[in-house]
Amino acid sequence: MADLAFLVDVDNTLIDNEAVKADLAARVEGVLGAADAARFWSAYEEIRRELDVVDFPRTLERLAPLVGDARAFARLAALVLGYPYQNSVFPHARDALRHLRAIGAVAILSDGDPVFQPAKIARAGLADAVDRIFITVHKERELARVMTALPAARYVVIDDKPRILALVKSAFGDRVFTLHVCQGQYAHESEHRTRPLPDRTIDSTAEVVHLPREAFGPAAVAAEPRACGRQHPALARPPRT
Repeated sequence: MADLAFLVDVDNTLIDNEAVKADLAARVEGVLGAADAARFWSAYEEIRRELDVVDFPRTLERLAPLVGDARAFARLAALVLGYPYQNSVFPHARDALRHLRAIGAVAILSDGDPVFQPAKIARAGLADAVDRIFITVHKERELARVMTALPAARYVVIDDKPRILALVKSAFGDRVFTLHVCQGQYAHESEHRTRPLPDRTIDSTAEVVHLPREAFGPAAVAAEPRACGRQHPALARPPRT
């Protein structure tokens, strides 16, 4: 059993999902035109509501009979299923994973569909950067199963969603250290009303490389957890002279 295990989210933690979606939206409209692009995103949202996760293969399956041009649909499928996620990994995210692997076991813990999400992780070059990969629908509900599969004395959950971190902390208490990464749409101040607050907050995944093993221990929990945009004192660097 490991002394310390890191469970790291993917979307907006390791991969810039906001940038991906903006780029994909522009490309989809370029392939389909505005009307069919709107149908694509409508199907995307319908599937997400039904399954509670994004599922691009099922989105394409639902859209297929609605697109009159089979050639355009073929180009769309190639675009969506072959998107170059390796170009959308946050700066120094791979360095952060390398740093964490030097001090504990590292697993990706990501909500998503069971087919496309693992392929996305591999295409981004992240599959070989971790020890394990767990794909869930609601990670906060499935964490006990993950802990059984990856035994450790203590866990660090790294995520961009304060709500998930609060649920995990409430369920597992001091056995889990919660690290909030202020990236993506959940970095706004309004998202920080969820209690309990994360044990620690950083402004980017790149900052992980500056955190020693001791930064994830019980004594490292911030006395006054901060909101996004305010650097943690431990990461402050003296000005250059």
